[in-house]
Amino acid sequence: MPGDANIFRRVFCLGETVLDLVSEDSVNLRAVPGGSVLNASVSLGRMNIPVHLLSEFGNDKAGDVIVQFLADNHVDTLFCIRHRNHKTSLALAFLDHQKNASYTFYHDTPEDLMLIDAPDFTSEDILLFGSFYAVKPNRRKLVLQVLQKAVESKSIIYYDLNIRKAHAGEQEKMMDSFMNNIAAATIIKGSDEDFLNLFGLTDPDAVYEKVSRYCRILIITYGSKPALVYMPGMRRSYQVREITPVSTIGAGDNFNAGFIYGLATSGVNARNISGILPGEIDRMVGCGLAFAADTCLSADNYITRKFEPDFWKQYI
Repeated sequence: MPGDANIFRRVFCLGETVLDLVSEDSVNLRAVPGGSVLNASVSLGRMNIPVHLLSEFGNDKAGDVIVQFLADNHVDTLFCIRHRNHKTSLALAFLDHQKNASYTFYHDTPEDLMLIDAPDFTSEDILLFGSFYAVKPNRRKLVLQVLQKAVESKSIIYYDLNIRKAHAGEQEKMMDSFMNNIAAATIIKGSDEDFLNLFGLTDPDAVYEKVSRYCRILIITYGSKPALVYMPGMRRSYQVREITPVSTIGAGDNFNAGFIYGLATSGVNARNISGILPGEIDRMVGCGLAFAADTCLSADNYITRKFEPDFWKQYI
C-alpha cells in the first residue's frame, strides 16, 4: 500500500557520531561519517524526511567533514554538540570475506554531558535511539533528558538495541537502563544476537513474551533470514531478498531508517498505532528491507542517491 506523499513527519535521531575508517584488506582505509543513528539520519535526509541529529563530536577537521556531509544530505545539526577540547571519535572497521565488519573504537569525549537545548517534541514526531550510547553510564542523563520529553509529548519512540560484541559482556550491570529504555519505547527492534546477549533467549516467542510486558511492538531481524514482527495477537514473517553484499555496515541502521520512513509518510502515530493494519506494517517492513538491501549493495553506510520512491514494492 502506498504512503501519503503529503505526510512528512519530523524524525529525531539520538546517538553516537564517529568517523568510520573502513578496510577491506587490513591495509587501505577509507573514511566515512558513521554511527548507527547518523547512518539512519542520512538515509532519511536523502528521502526528504525532515530529520534532526542529536549527537556529539569534536570541533576538529573530522568534525568539520561530518558537519558538511550532514548538511549535504539534508540532516539538521542544531541539536549536535561540538567539543572544543575533545576530538571526534573514530571507529576502525575491518571487513571479513563475507563483508561483515569487526570494530575497534577510539573515544575522546567529556565524562558527562547534557543538551543545552532539547527538542520540543510533538505527538506527530518520531524519536530513534539505541546502541551502547543509549545505556552508556556517562551519557545516561542526556538520554533520559531526551526520552522524558519524547514520552511526555507522546511521540513514537523507536528503540534499536544494537548490542555490539565488544559490549556483550557489559549488559548485565546496565540491565536497568536497558529495561527503562524498553519501557519508554513504542517499538523495539533487535537482532536475534541482541536478545541472546541481553536475555539469554533464542525463542522469538519467549522474547516477545518478555518484552511485551513493557512494549507491545517488537521487530526481530536474523540477518539474511526472515524478519519477524510481533504485535498483540499478530506475528508476521518477512523474507529477506538474497543479495551479494559489498558491505554489511549500516544494514541494520538502514532497516531502521526504512521502517521509520514508512512511519513518517503514514498517518500512524502513538495514539493510533495499537490499531495499525497488517498492510501498513507490511509496507513499513518492506521499506526497511529495501533500505537495508540497497545499503549492502554499496560501500557506503547509507542508501544510494539513486533510490527510487517505489522501492519497497518488491519486498512485500
